Amino acid sequence: MSALVTIFFVVPVGHQEGDYAILHGNGGSGDIDWDTPLSNEAFELFPRGAGLHGWGYMPWGYFPWGYGYSTGPLGWGYLPWGYFPWGYGCNVIVTTVTVEGCGEYKFGFACYDKFGNVHEGSPEEETVVIHIAPAAPAGLKKVSYNKDTDVLVLAAA
Repeated sequence: MSALVTIFFVVPVGHQEGDYAILHGNGGSGDIDWDTPLSNEAFELFPRGAGLHGWGYMPWGYFPWGYGYSTGPLGWGYLPWGYFPWGYGCNVIVTTVTVEGCGEYKFGFACYDKFGNVHEGSPEEETVVIHIAPAAPAGLKKVSYNKDTDVLVLAAA
């Protein structure tokens, strides 16, 4: 049996057009293997130039009125809605990974510039605990099950 894991990655601020990301994982246990990607698929961080500036982080978001002029409140560039993908003006990468067994799967995107150099900074890691139900045993049928004692009796079919 297997399971599908859908991974969403919001491209962080600090990248340039032409940069890309590659997905890495740990195979269900241990640390992420940053030397061996899960696939050779390179995800463009800014496809077709999209995502270089968004509402929350366009240059005008850094002017005083972008900060709200007063003490405490946030301005246009830093309001909560500015933290959605369109506020950052970036791309959201979505990919699906098939896992074959139970485990604590860790996933992370390593980001690279357009020349293949690893982007400075730590890539974000996410852990997903996967439990896959075992396949039904072949050639057996249920004779009885007592939910009070949690006893299941099987017999050859």
